Amino acid sequence: MTTQSSVRITRRGKISIVTLDRPKANAINIATSEALAAAFREFREDPELSVAIVTGAGEKFFCGGWDMNEAASGIKDSEEHGAGGFAGLHELLDCNKPVIAALNGLTVGGGWEIALACDLVLATPNTRFWFPEVQRGFIADAGGVQRLPRMLPKRIAMEVLLTGRWFELAEAEHWGMINAVVPANELLPRAIALAETICEGAPLSVQATKEVVRATEMLSDREALTGLAKLNLPIHRRMMASSDFIEGPTAFTEGRAPVWTGR
Repeated sequence: MTTQSSVRITRRGKISIVTLDRPKANAINIATSEALAAAFREFREDPELSVAIVTGAGEKFFCGGWDMNEAASGIKDSEEHGAGGFAGLHELLDCNKPVIAALNGLTVGGGWEIALACDLVLATPNTRFWFPEVQRGFIADAGGVQRLPRMLPKRIAMEVLLTGRWFELAEAEHWGMINAVVPANELLPRAIALAETICEGAPLSVQATKEVVRATEMLSDREALTGLAKLNLPIHRRMMASSDFIEGPTAFTEGRAPVWTGR
């Protein structure tokens, strides 16, 4: 395990577990944002890592968002929070490895924006969501105003963003914003089990799946289905030319488990 200020990084095989550990609310200041950016860059660039899990220490907060003490000091420019933008993940758009959010409690402001940037989300029963930004004099522009209206009906998203009301776990379940609600003591084991299942797939296939989803999500069905070759996506190209592309069908016909090389 490595520690970078208020961020703990634990490696478990092909899985990187990134834990926010900044009592009382795991709020994010510049140092924490930079540590998160470093953690996610390391995850992106390490060929031995396939899936990341981001979670919080403690039982009450996943993340309380931007540290208001630091905000009051005049920090305004998102670039001051380091590479990847605020919390190091929401602008890391070239990371095609999946990230799982394991929400262990209140998910507020920038904490919710971290969750919105993740591919899969598990939550405990005490998880609630909140964007209080307009009541603090700014907006949720580290992914909140950009991603929430794409995940919810626009009028629901606008209500949440404009009124600053709490968004309850039952609503998140109803709108398909989380994959599962699990007891607190099962949260990390379930996230690890989910990550291990993903790791059973061919690494390039996993990455190409995320790459293609992201590249086509704003296209029409016709454009997405007929224009994949024109998109010229590098991971997808590597997957199609890889030895794993042959290994999968070969292992199936031989009745054995595939041996992936990632090449």
